[in-house]
Amino acid sequence: MKKKMMVLLMAMTLVLAVTGCGKKAEQNAENSGVAGGEAAVTVEVADSADVLNKVWDTFGEDQKFAAMGGDFTNPVDGKAGLFNMADTESLTYMLYIPADNVAMVDEAASLLHMMNANTFTGAAFHLTDAANAQALTDALKSNILSTQWMCGFPDKLLIATVNGEYVVSAFGNAEIMDNFKAKLTEVYGEAAVIVVDENIA
Repeated sequence: MKKKMMVLLMAMTLVLAVTGCGKKAEQNAENSGVAGGEAAVTVEVADSADVLNKVWDTFGEDQKFAAMGGDFTNPVDGKAGLFNMADTESLTYMLYIPADNVAMVDEAASLLHMMNANTFTGAAFHLTDAANAQALTDALKSNILSTQWMCGFPDKLLIATVNGEYVVSAFGNAEIMDNFKAKLTEVYGEAAVIVVDENIA
C-alpha cells in the first residue's frame, strides 16, 4: 500500500513539474517575442504617434523644445500626433515620403519643431508589409538628402525600424538628433534597428 501511494505521489509530482515547465517555457516564448521558432524582440506600441511619443516622453525638460504633431487639419500641441493618410500632398511635403511610396504605409505620425522644421522633424510610418522596410528607408533617405533646404540646413539624418513594422525618420540639429537617437535606442533596445545615421551637410 505504501509503495502504491509513493508511486502515485511521484506521478502527481512529475505531472505538476512538467505542466509548470511547459507553462514557463510558454511565458518565456511570449516575453521574448519567440513565435514559431523565430526570435523577435518587440516593444508594445499603440500606433505611429505612440512610437514617437515613447521617445519624446523620455526627453528631459531641458532637452525638450516647442513641438507639435499631427497635420494641418488635426494639429497636436507638445507631442506627436497622427497624420491624415488621405492628404498625400501634406505627407510628401511635411514628412518627405515620396508619393509613390505612400501606399507602403497605412498610418503615419509627425513630431516637428514648432519654430523651424529643419531644427527637428520626426516621422513614424506603419508598414502595410514589413518586407517593404528597406524600400521605404531608401526612398525616404533619397528624398530627404535631395531636398533644397530653406531656413538653414539640418545637420543629421536618422532612419530606424521599430518592431520590424514601423519606420522612423528624423532629421535636424546635431545635438537634438544625437539625443533622439540615444533615447530611441534606450526606449526600444533591440526592437530598434538603426538603418541610416549620417550627416546631411
